[in-house]
Amino acid sequence: MILRIIRKFSSAHRLPDYDGDCSRLHGHTWKAVFEIEGPIQQNGMVYDFKLLKPLLDKALPDHKFLNDIYPNPTAENLCTAIFENVSKLLAEKDLKLKTLEIWENEDCASVIRQP
Repeated sequence: MILRIIRKFSSAHRLPDYDGDCSRLHGHTWKAVFEIEGPIQQNGMVYDFKLLKPLLDKALPDHKFLNDIYPNPTAENLCTAIFENVSKLLAEKDLKLKTLEIWENEDCASVIRQP
């Protein structure tokens, strides 16, 4: 079974290796779309959404300056880092992160999918 959970977070960044407007400080309200795989448990759930949402939120850099965390905080690099972090957290719960989409605006996203 796949669970899909959407979370939002706000953060600022600048792209140091970019020749254009995004090299200057700016912010986004990002959208993270998680697809999480796991078996349906005896209680009828894969995992309680009420417990899963705060676990995912902990892994998101809400209200942070991303350059303090990542040297080149592109959407692609942010997606990769969050995917790796959340995958470790979910593995402890016997769940697998199958897909992560990081949307920097309503038109543009980076996506990682695992087979």
